[in-house]
Amino acid sequence: MMRSAHRNIRCLQAGLTLVELMVAMTISLMVLLALVSVYVNLARANDEMAKSSSLIDNGRSALQLLQNDLVHAGYWAGFVPQFDDLTFEHVPADVPTSIPDVCLDPASWTGAYKTNLIAVPVQTSDVLPSGTGCISFPAQRAGTDVIMIRHLETCVPGGLNCDTDTAGRLYMQTSMCAAEKNAGTVIGATSNSIVLDSHASTNNGAYTGVTLRIVSGTGMGQLRNVTTYVGSSRTATFDSPWTVIPDTTSVYAFEYALGSSAFPLHRRDCVGTGTPASLPITGGTLADKRRLISNIYYIADLPHPDGGGRTVPTLMRSQLDLSGGALVQRAPVRLLDGVEALRVELGIDNTGKTGAAVNYAEAVHWEDVSTKMRPTNRGDGSPDVFKRCTTADPCTADELMNVVAVKLYVLARSRDASQGYTDSKVYCLGEPDVDGSCPAANTIAAANDNFKRHVFTTSMRLTNISGRRETPEP
Repeated sequence: MMRSAHRNIRCLQAGLTLVELMVAMTISLMVLLALVSVYVNLARANDEMAKSSSLIDNGRSALQLLQNDLVHAGYWAGFVPQFDDLTFEHVPADVPTSIPDVCLDPASWTGAYKTNLIAVPVQTSDVLPSGTGCISFPAQRAGTDVIMIRHLETCVPGGLNCDTDTAGRLYMQTSMCAAEKNAGTVIGATSNSIVLDSHASTNNGAYTGVTLRIVSGTGMGQLRNVTTYVGSSRTATFDSPWTVIPDTTSVYAFEYALGSSAFPLHRRDCVGTGTPASLPITGGTLADKRRLISNIYYIADLPHPDGGGRTVPTLMRSQLDLSGGALVQRAPVRLLDGVEALRVELGIDNTGKTGAAVNYAEAVHWEDVSTKMRPTNRGDGSPDVFKRCTTADPCTADELMNVVAVKLYVLARSRDASQGYTDSKVYCLGEPDVDGSCPAANTIAAANDNFKRHVFTTSMRLTNISGRRETPEP
């Protein structure tokens, strides 16, 4: 009976049938397929989330980068143009006569050009500038704007978080010395030169690159840039003729030095020995010089970092610096991929607090001379109108000198396409009309491709400019 039981048990241990095996395999494959599907969907969702996060980061980073530069626009380390100086009681002589050409070779910069450059720290266009002073610029993406920003570096060369003093770079030094602000009396003059008085330096080239102003007497208000200075005769020669030739009633002053050499100006602790206190300086500290920053931002289509013959719209920046020993707007560097469009609107301050138009053809007028709180022919630091500068409607020098605010519009795009997604949206990069519709000039048509996009916008005041125009309310 024991042997019979063992035989029965062995008969019950038969293997799976073919049908059972096929059913088990089918169930296993279905489970595996479900797991693969979950994994693929999760990977795709993560990929789309990464694309969206990158799109948002690029858009915000583009705005932040431009804002960080614009916040310093018009910073000249203490120098204030006459037209923005409410304490200046005469007709300003430094109103810009033309819009600076950012691609002009710095070796060709004249005193008039420097005056225009300082007066217009922000300018925009829908066309990328070109010239001998700009090298190797990739083509601009159609329908986008270019913004140019100028200011001095906020740090001193060799100081904390600042580059070292580099020969050949462009620096600006502003005089804070009372003796240099009322330097001396003109001894003699020609059509493009003057002889400084006996207190001036006897060193050749001592004032080369310095901007000199006639502060009183004949020719008052005129500014000229010293191109050569002969110490033995104390003769300063300028880059352009005088409009009115100074004479022995004329008093001159040194305003600032903008160049790559000769920085002779002083801080407030200077000691002048002339009568009244003027040159020569017998004590005191040389004023700090700061590097001139000139940046050009625009959009270009560049090869995709992953290759494959694709391109990606990219935010570019060119900086004024040395390249091959020459001072130029250097070849632009790649900043942010996925920035497809940039539009800029400038806030122009063309009306004062009293409602009167800004007028620099006359000295500042005050509503009440005793309080001097409300100038009637100067701006108040608030934008009265916003304008986009284009080839069809370019901004004038008068408009650009009165820019006190900026609106930025950035259209960010994912670097890579999203499968199954079609962008059929129409984007508005600019202020809508009163009825809420988008003007045709501000419209970006639907791309109908597979890239995701988003519009980022911000507005900001240009503190260095708007702050100089503000006056307290009575």
